Amino acid sequence: MTTLLFYRDIKALNREEHKALRLQPVENSAFAAGMHLVPLAGLEFFQAVRHYPIVFIGEKEKPTPIALLGLEKGHNGYLDRAKQWQTNTYIPAFVRRYPFVLAADGESNFTVCFDAAYEGWGNEGRALFEEDGRNTPFLDEMIGFLQNFTKEMERTQHFASKLVELNLLESRSLKLTHRGGAQFTLNDFQAVNEERFLALPDEQVLELNRLGFLGWIYAHLMSLGNANHLFEHYLASKERQG
Repeated sequence: MTTLLFYRDIKALNREEHKALRLQPVENSAFAAGMHLVPLAGLEFFQAVRHYPIVFIGEKEKPTPIALLGLEKGHNGYLDRAKQWQTNTYIPAFVRRYPFVLAADGESNFTVCFDAAYEGWGNEGRALFEEDGRNTPFLDEMIGFLQNFTKEMERTQHFASKLVELNLLESRSLKLTHRGGAQFTLNDFQAVNEERFLALPDEQVLELNRLGFLGWIYAHLMSLGNANHLFEHYLASKERQG
């Protein structure tokens, strides 16, 4: 799956060309309104488990964990009418890094980029560069955030590869039923097979624990119950539109 999603006009950040650029935070997350899923780092599972179904999608041999935000493409069920993230709901790091992103340049070099189409850019707000061309503390903080996110996503890829290696993932479908009678079947995702997981030899369980992956598996399994809450968001949105 693409790792850019809602980015529309990506440009490399240049301290000469963009020295006067400033970022004025926009008070909503309208840019993510059309996203029904976002990639999720394993380290985020413990916060995301309270709100989202965490499932795996993509190639069977190279799956990606995602936070499921909606039941159909183009619909984010966690935004309110003002396009703001619902109160007290965890916002995934993939969303919080916007409008910045790191672009790979070779094996281990990365370039800081930004979405020039983001409406928050202008002549007011937080500066990216000092008068002498140095990074502002704000930009350095954001770069640190981007680097840490990239590192955690690499670790998450290792986690997903380990699940494949241990044959723990299986294709799943989930039938959702609302108390009002409405039904929806969630297809085309992968999840950990609990029976295979519980049958793992002790040495493999210990390895997962040493790698820090054991808790991630439990968080993923617990999160599947959030599909019912997502279904409620979906139906409520349909009622507002109808």
